[in-house]
Amino acid sequence: MKNEKQDHPNIILIVIDALRARNLGCYGGETTASPNIDELANNGIQFENCYACWNTTDQSLTSIFSGRYPRTHGIVHHGDKVTLEDMMAFRKLDAKLLAEKLRENGFKTLAVDWMGRWFKRGFDFYGYKRDKNIWQKFLYIVFTLPYVHLRYMAANISLLRIYSKIRKTSVPSVWKGLKSVWNTFRFTFELARVQDADYVTKFAQRLIDDTKDDHFFLFLHYWDTHTPYNCPKKYMDRDKSRRGSIDTIASKYKGAVNYVDKCIGDLITTLKNHQILEDTLIIITSDHGESLTEREMFFDHHGLYEVTTHVPLIFFNPKLFSQPKKIQGLIQHVDLVPTVCDYLGMNDKDLGSDGISLRPLISGTREEIRDFAFFEESYVQRKIGWRNKRHKYIYAPDGIGLCKYCQKVHAGVEELYDLEKDPEETHNVVSENKIMATQMRAVLDGMIQKLKTKRKQLIGKKGLTRTDLEGLQDIADQKKIKKKLRSLGYMD
Repeated sequence: MKNEKQDHPNIILIVIDALRARNLGCYGGETTASPNIDELANNGIQFENCYACWNTTDQSLTSIFSGRYPRTHGIVHHGDKVTLEDMMAFRKLDAKLLAEKLRENGFKTLAVDWMGRWFKRGFDFYGYKRDKNIWQKFLYIVFTLPYVHLRYMAANISLLRIYSKIRKTSVPSVWKGLKSVWNTFRFTFELARVQDADYVTKFAQRLIDDTKDDHFFLFLHYWDTHTPYNCPKKYMDRDKSRRGSIDTIASKYKGAVNYVDKCIGDLITTLKNHQILEDTLIIITSDHGESLTEREMFFDHHGLYEVTTHVPLIFFNPKLFSQPKKIQGLIQHVDLVPTVCDYLGMNDKDLGSDGISLRPLISGTREEIRDFAFFEESYVQRKIGWRNKRHKYIYAPDGIGLCKYCQKVHAGVEELYDLEKDPEETHNVVSENKIMATQMRAVLDGMIQKLKTKRKQLIGKKGLTRTDLEGLQDIADQKKIKKKLRSLGYMD
């Protein structure tokens, strides 16, 4: 048992990459899709309308950790497009991350992930490699690794076949696609372990075994729901998997959701066995969603539509939240850090957060804390948008909005949707509602200006506070990470 003198709970933050809220049973998905996550939601706090700030991992995960929008934490590009300017801005804006804050307050900080770079800051342990004896290494190298590796290769080849047909002009040659498969072949040997939910969970269980008597913060990043969708065959719908490559891949995504859910159930069992479940705050979310053919966006996360921006957020702790609750008010990832600090009694003024504590929503003293949710994208196309209770507005700031993957402009350079009448966002009504579009654009412009002003204030107030050495380390890590990201399909 954890020392009873520790007043605050352990924290386990689980980010399931590219998980759509709608694919969980508790968010209206299939009832058998996620029984373990559903149980946590049904006995905890489920936020029905949580939205990502960006639709790619680097920006979004940094917002989850910092409580800031990308414009005020500095990382506004993703993957192979993260620049020296991004990392210098991140340093100059001096964004402190949740792990740094928790470590300052006595938590032992642990993470199972490979993103590296600035994400490592504040962790006592960050990684995915664990020691094995000679026999374990032999079994892993001879049996497990080849199986996982070949599964990933087959999945990437299937995706290449689909993309070569659908993205005819954006994949101009078979050679470019084969180069992507080659990159996958090279780096899947390294990433296959941490991108398998069972491996991540077993690693996490070992960390919990070693730190169960300490006050710990554990971050787990599950990648199975990211392309190419890591799903053992037994989790797939066999009937759908036989209909064709598109149906097969869609079935793999659903199976990956179920696979991760099963592993989260194993993690919960470990906490129960150690009798620390009630002493642990479990937070489950995703960095962004995924398009599974909706709007002719195939197995990727570009676009600011609901499938990509609407994400799950679940809090579970029997002591903190004795009464289960489903909360309807609009919230965003930036609200997570202020909420954790609020419940732990930590002063978060030094974080410069853009978020708002969710505690009033949980306690019932308020029904709403936000009038709207704000989000952006930049990797495949450049668009900015926001939504209120009923409507969503999206526009392309360059006046073009060309999707580099699909070689077309999705729905136009300006979009307006009535989500009450058109929840699937299939009918752009901007031409029919010019006045509303103008009003919503004005609100969006005001939000952007507010963030620009805050960014200037943060830079002027903080100055350059991180050491040059830290910056050089981040840059060196960035070069390594670029190679790994290519194995996930980031080909530019």
